[in-house]
Amino acid sequence: MLNYLQTATANLARLSAHKPIHVTLLTSLLVSIAYLAVVDEYIPGSLENNGSVYYYHPPGTSDFNKWTQVDDPAQYADADQISLVPLVFRRKNNHVLPNVPDTITGAHYEKILMVRSSALDSKMDSLSRFTAEGVTWKARSHNKVARILEYGKVAYKKVCQLIRGAEAFDICLIIVAYIAMAYTILKVFIDLKRSDSSFWLGFSTIVSSTFAFIFALAITTKVFETKVSLLSMTEGIPFLTAIIGFKHKVSIATAVVNDSASNLDVKTIVSTAIASHTTSLLRDHVTVIVALLSALFYTAKMEGLRNFCLLSSTILTFDLLLTYTFFSAVLGLKVEITRARRTHDLQTALEEEGISSLVAASIANRSAKNEYPKGSDSRTTVLSFKIMMLAVFFAFHGLWLGSSWLYGSSSDLFNDTIGLSKETAQQISVSSKGTLITLLKPQVYVPNGVLVTIEDVISSILESVSRAIKDSLISKFLLFGFAVSISFNAYFLNATRYQRNATNKLVEREMSRPKLSGIAKSSKKSRKTKKKNDSYDNDDSSSNDSALTFNAPVKVLPLEECVKHLKEGKVKELNNDEVSSLVVAGKLPLYALEKQLGDNLRAVVVRRKAIAKLANAPVLDTDKLPFAHYDYDRVFGACCENVIGYMPLPVGVAGPLIIDGVPYHIPMATTEGCLVASTMRGCKAINSGGGVQTILTQDGMTRGPCVSFPSLARAGACKLWLDSEEGQRTIKKAFNSTSRFARLQHVKTAIAGTLLFIRFKTTTGDAMGMNMISKGVEHSLKFMMEECGFEDMSVIAVSGNYCTDKKPAAINWIEGRGKSVVAEARIPADVVRKVLKSDVDALVELNVSKNLVGSAMAGSVGGFNAHAANLVTAVYLACGQDPAQNVESSNCITLMNKVGDDLQISVSMPSIEVGTIGGGTILEAQGSMLDLLGVRGPHPKNPGDNSRRLACIVASAVLAAELSLCSALAAGHLVQSHMQHNRSKAPANGDAPKPVANGTINGQDIKRLQEGSVNCIKS
Repeated sequence: MLNYLQTATANLARLSAHKPIHVTLLTSLLVSIAYLAVVDEYIPGSLENNGSVYYYHPPGTSDFNKWTQVDDPAQYADADQISLVPLVFRRKNNHVLPNVPDTITGAHYEKILMVRSSALDSKMDSLSRFTAEGVTWKARSHNKVARILEYGKVAYKKVCQLIRGAEAFDICLIIVAYIAMAYTILKVFIDLKRSDSSFWLGFSTIVSSTFAFIFALAITTKVFETKVSLLSMTEGIPFLTAIIGFKHKVSIATAVVNDSASNLDVKTIVSTAIASHTTSLLRDHVTVIVALLSALFYTAKMEGLRNFCLLSSTILTFDLLLTYTFFSAVLGLKVEITRARRTHDLQTALEEEGISSLVAASIANRSAKNEYPKGSDSRTTVLSFKIMMLAVFFAFHGLWLGSSWLYGSSSDLFNDTIGLSKETAQQISVSSKGTLITLLKPQVYVPNGVLVTIEDVISSILESVSRAIKDSLISKFLLFGFAVSISFNAYFLNATRYQRNATNKLVEREMSRPKLSGIAKSSKKSRKTKKKNDSYDNDDSSSNDSALTFNAPVKVLPLEECVKHLKEGKVKELNNDEVSSLVVAGKLPLYALEKQLGDNLRAVVVRRKAIAKLANAPVLDTDKLPFAHYDYDRVFGACCENVIGYMPLPVGVAGPLIIDGVPYHIPMATTEGCLVASTMRGCKAINSGGGVQTILTQDGMTRGPCVSFPSLARAGACKLWLDSEEGQRTIKKAFNSTSRFARLQHVKTAIAGTLLFIRFKTTTGDAMGMNMISKGVEHSLKFMMEECGFEDMSVIAVSGNYCTDKKPAAINWIEGRGKSVVAEARIPADVVRKVLKSDVDALVELNVSKNLVGSAMAGSVGGFNAHAANLVTAVYLACGQDPAQNVESSNCITLMNKVGDDLQISVSMPSIEVGTIGGGTILEAQGSMLDLLGVRGPHPKNPGDNSRRLACIVASAVLAAELSLCSALAAGHLVQSHMQHNRSKAPANGDAPKPVANGTINGQDIKRLQEGSVNCIKS
């Protein structure tokens, strides 16, 4: 049964997510009908009929006690008809009360207009605007803002009246209920904000439950013929909201948002989230519904409570239905829009990094699934708490009968009628046929001013629009336009839904290789010679795909014929040897092969043949440098030129290493033996102490152009301007206009003669960012020359070595570049002895002597470490980073301290330069290693988080390797470990060296060296 319910609800949600516009539109239409069905039942009549109250006095002498309130004035058509309109003047600035003709005084109002009912309209028109004592008074319409204010005042007075008549305990409990309801609603937005969802998703959550309330109110009123009073709803709804809450909807929305980055279709994402929550959702709602229905049958004498229980159970039923339909449709629409936006953002970021638009579009649309940690789906429930709250709610109303709606059927919350005062009645004469008084709502007057005029204009526009909508012809045009709008919205949604597939097909068509059958057919027409199959590379057909063969003539055309084909643009018709001959003869450049052949893989094969002849390197005719089974479409225009193959590197994994509470397996591409093994030993020791803790102190890539001025005075003036607030603000605005992702933090200047060096520091999202920074720098320098009065400035170089990029420099060590990370771990003393085969004191002493004093003696800049570059380079190669940037990225200082008996070790790396999009990260192998770490591509919620996490992983890997190597050095078994792992085999027994007696070496030292010899690292 449970599986059936999960399947049914998942299918319903799947259908709703597939047709989101249809479902949301239909739901909105039905809720509008439901609203119109009940609005007349609950809008107070006294507010809708302008609060008119009728009083009748029979013929005879005027007696206040004979004035009686009547409901049907038509029964007294022969009586004298008089209308009374209280006039209220909002006086400001000590305005004098105006003198208005035909007015009397009353007990509650300063002036009351008294005219015959037949002349009321003309009299009110004449008083709509009048001037008295130099002040122009303007009558306020009851249909404008003043009416809303009057509603508020009436409600406020009624609430105050109810509070005065209630007990203190009742008041406190209702206040607590309203606070709980407000907290519940506010928590929806807070929880969804934590998952980085937009305001509209939280708003849709509230709207879904509001729709359920309107549907339930209509069904209860019209179908069950049970009217729930406004008072009962104002007291009961807060309790119901606090009891049920929005926990399930928030959890479903969070799950959908987290899975929106996956490669699953939208229907599956939404239906899976709904199915996973069906059990808990039904359990909680059905339990409360059963409790409410039970109370419904056991509280027959309490009509108010019985009606509210019926309404509440109906609300929960519709809330369930709308969760599976309307809310699922909203979630589906959210995922569709997010995916389209994310794909566009990724393509834009890649293009800003200098990757061609076609390659960027291809990668953006074929981007692999990003893995994000799922939020813990706690199965613990607060069901018992909800039942307790429900019991408290019933007990409160059962024991303390302070709420009158328990036994009342339909008390009117806004029943605040206007009464006829004795003072007013004495000023009204009674005719021989009797007198009927119509007491209308007060007419408010305010002094004419700017705000009043603006309100009148807006109200006039709205009234004109309202009248236009009611027009029979215009209403039909609006209905037609509404239908057209819905159709266009549905069309654009479908276009968005299939945008990625359509773009991918377009890219593949633009980047596609020439069809092999087409080549053979074209060749047959032009050559008319015998054909036979020939592979791309006859010397190594086994290393190529079977699909890479095509028909080409065996006989090689003369060079003159090949040149003729080249001039005619028919290079594709030539075979590989013929194209190679063009390259060798210098007729076709190496770099133009991809463009001429339209096939990136074939271009690699032809280039290998040509280089083999030009460089007399027959090795390229073999498969020693592989080239097949590789996606060169990602390489061309992005990573490398004149490609002749790819270089396989062994990739090892170190870990898991616990970094900030999360375990990571760290990929390392290296040809150095023992590096991965040693890092593994460091990971094991660090994990024993609880893992690594990291902090990121700054994030900003730099570019330092060099500019020149004709005089020192001009160079100094430019420096002072750039250092000022105005200069910083102006350059930031110019720089930020060039990119959606790069944001300039600040510029730092240095002057040398007439040369000025400007160091731009900027965030770059998840990209390493050199290309987008360079574009921003070029624009900023151009802006300075054209708009900022530095026309005499000349740009020497966009990069003036003040960055500094791929060169050792103190400025990177001091100011930082890229990501600045500090990683720290604590290793228990017994772990140092048992795992690292060393002791804490020896490690601390070695670190000071080697990494600090030794590096200082060598005049090192940023090299106060054992071998940080080893790990930085290995991780960079595995994860598609720029390996040349290990120069500054390896800046590191390793510190060790003894804390108690344990070892505290840290590495501070101020200039780690990494990115998770662009560059080598677009290659599938390198991108898969970023997938392994969970940081591939741009972060879907917080741009830059993925690259910052990668920097912390790099620093943590360095920490593990530093710990292991220093332990090996302190234990004295560095040489032994290398001999054990990757130098030579053990000597024969007859050649074994004789042990040398030495009084300083005991048996424990020898045992320690033997145990430590299996752990190695190369310094």
